Amino acid sequence: MAAAAQLQSLKEEATCSICLEYFTEPVSVECGHAFCLSCITQCWEGLEANFPCPQCRETSQSKTLRPNWLVANMVEMLKQLHASSNTPQEENLCREHEEKLKLFCEDDQRPICVVCSMSRDHKPHTVLPISEAAQEYKGNIMKQRESILSTFEHLKQFLEKEKQQLLSRLEKEQEEKMKKIQEKLTRLEEQQSTHRGLITDLQRKCQQQEVDLLKDVKSVLRRCSEVKALKPQEDAPGMETTLQSTTRHAHLQEKLTELKETFPAEMDWRYMKSCEREVILDPGTAHPRLIVSADGRSVRCEARAQDLPDTPQRFTLYRCVLGREGLSSGRHYWEVEVGGCQGWALGVCDESVPRKGGLTLSPEGGFWTVEHWDGKCKALTSPRTPLTPRVPPRVLGFFLDYEAGRLSVYDAQDRALLFTFPGASFPRTLRPYFLTWSPEGGLRILPGAGGD
Repeated sequence: MAAAAQLQSLKEEATCSICLEYFTEPVSVECGHAFCLSCITQCWEGLEANFPCPQCRETSQSKTLRPNWLVANMVEMLKQLHASSNTPQEENLCREHEEKLKLFCEDDQRPICVVCSMSRDHKPHTVLPISEAAQEYKGNIMKQRESILSTFEHLKQFLEKEKQQLLSRLEKEQEEKMKKIQEKLTRLEEQQSTHRGLITDLQRKCQQQEVDLLKDVKSVLRRCSEVKALKPQEDAPGMETTLQSTTRHAHLQEKLTELKETFPAEMDWRYMKSCEREVILDPGTAHPRLIVSADGRSVRCEARAQDLPDTPQRFTLYRCVLGREGLSSGRHYWEVEVGGCQGWALGVCDESVPRKGGLTLSPEGGFWTVEHWDGKCKALTSPRTPLTPRVPPRVLGFFLDYEAGRLSVYDAQDRALLFTFPGASFPRTLRPYFLTWSPEGGLRILPGAGGD
């Protein structure tokens, strides 16, 4: 009886106080109470200020509605609980013979029961106990993992070696330039010393008596001729050349320092851009309030729902849409322009996530996404991870390394890493994920060059 009472109390918490039905697209007003989006919209229709809460009557000055994911998930779990209470449990049972699935057929790649193994269809096949087959495949997966890790390590070492060779070559060029500069400076100082000595001798001669002035005058004139005969690169222009070389040296030093600091990041960015792929939206998955452009590159949210067929592929609770192509291997990069759109969530998801009910927006629920809402950016982990970009990002870049189980999110304009989801073993095929509930602006996928 106590459990029934608690369940009834939970159902009441999941019921909208306006329509007295389970919440549909639940949103919270400023006082914290939740209502169906359509119910509260109708209640506030025609109002421009002093929006009252239908439950506590507290008023607010702005028409602020925030999606309440917690309530939405609770409603979905209650619906599933109600459905499962009337459905017999048939986990791990053969549908044909109602026997436990204890064996694994290598030829058909599926679990079977003992009766199936003795049937005509499976008798000539290779059949193993499930535990033995699982252990064998687990070992094979681990070998593949080690092989990929080894390849990655070799690539990393190769790139590090290339970087060191490039830096060493630049430093050697710098040393050679400095040596030439020093040699020119030494020659210039010698010439300046000669000039000063000659000027001093000429001044002294001019102050002497006529007889003394004429002594050794030919020697002094010959030294003047030798100075005039100096080649341009060895005389005054040498100073200009030296100054230019010194300036170039300072510029080279600055560039070398900059290169040392940015080489790894620039190398990573160029590699990611080489993995850029074409991403097109799948209108067949779009929520009825989302308008997908004809070329499949942009999506925006409208106030009214379209009259669209309710197919199994279409999302009907969350305003989201998926990319058309699945991602099940390799490395891929794409960019999304959010512009002035204030409410969005972007990333990738397991293509088998529910389309008709509540979603758990976290890696545990099959989602690897980041969100922008109420002026704040978050990575949708468990718990949420706040992000602090230098400025609100307008173009986001997504780099997916499927085999490494890693998704990295960048501010594509600043080339700054915002967040990398911890390494995971992706369960199956992924799809690019786009969610927007903001009527301002929309989302646009920038053209790609094709991926690997």
